[in-house]
Amino acid sequence: MRRTDARLRAAGLLAASLFAGAAAAADSRYERLDARGAPTGDEAAWQCTRDASSGLTWEVKSTDGGLRDRRWTYTPYDGNPKTNGGYAGYRDTTSGKCVRERMRGRSCNTEAYVEAVNAQGLCGHHDWRLPTYTELAAVARETTSDPRGSTALRLPDTEEGWYWTAVAKIGVTSFSRVVLLPPRARPQFYDGSYLVLLVRDP
Repeated sequence: MRRTDARLRAAGLLAASLFAGAAAAADSRYERLDARGAPTGDEAAWQCTRDASSGLTWEVKSTDGGLRDRRWTYTPYDGNPKTNGGYAGYRDTTSGKCVRERMRGRSCNTEAYVEAVNAQGLCGHHDWRLPTYTELAAVARETTSDPRGSTALRLPDTEEGWYWTAVAKIGVTSFSRVVLLPPRARPQFYDGSYLVLLVRDP
């Protein structure tokens, strides 16, 4: 019995050690950034998350009703023929929900949102973009609708629903796919407009 107890204690210590090691590795992989792009430990100042493994930096959504509020939705639009695959998508002044006065043409579309965030210089940068399907799917496990300060995940305040990705060519057709965030979320359906989480390259 004593030998069995000792083995159980040893197994428990090993599991705890492995868990702590995994947590430390995750902590070193992700870095919180403030509005200027500087590392921060202040939950209130946290605006972006840098992934040291991929080199990508992700926006962290806000809940203040401003430009980057987690609830806002956008229609898919890419006016650049070099990247839109021959189909620009659509934009108007009624679809979606956003701070229209901050959007070009008062239109809640993905291109206008990217432009507005880049004009703002989120986390000290002006090169934000829509993520690819693969990029967004890879980081999905770090998203949660829980607010800052209540979760260890690195992308808190992520509204539950479908998120746009950049236009990609699938077979002979080019279009923008969506990813459900957080995983196992309850999807919301809107007027052809969905949520957005931006990313930037190293």
